[in-house]
Amino acid sequence: MLLSPPPHDAAGKVVPHDHVEIKEQDVVIRGIMPGWIVDDPKVASGKRISSLAFKASSGVNGGMSVNLKALIELMDLNPYEYVTNANWPGSIMMQVGGLRAISVKVGYDPLLDNPCHCELWANFTRSKMNELVDLSTWFVTIPGVEIHRL
Repeated sequence: MLLSPPPHDAAGKVVPHDHVEIKEQDVVIRGIMPGWIVDDPKVASGKRISSLAFKASSGVNGGMSVNLKALIELMDLNPYEYVTNANWPGSIMMQVGGLRAISVKVGYDPLLDNPCHCELWANFTRSKMNELVDLSTWFVTIPGVEIHRL
């Protein structure tokens, strides 16, 4: 086990929580898929990451899926290779301390095929999504695409 187990509800689903073993200085990585790139004449390159990259997934207790860089490294894997493939050619990163400072919960939510998976939980209003944009920098850059306020 990489971190202590997350809390679960009666149905066995991970409940939103702030995992104490995830440290302020830790970094989470959010994959960016090609469908999350939109044209925007207001940005210099003409393309930016869409709001879809800064929203929660659907479903009960849905949060925003991310990977914890420290867990990837703990498994002696290359974080750049771990988060990048044809479906996810780019990624952004955010520091946990910054997320918590804007009232985002950062919790461990391991998946069978991804033991480094975590979730971000918040009320994903447009304002909150722009705060996430402000905290984001490229981890694996998609050339010609900007991280820009929505």
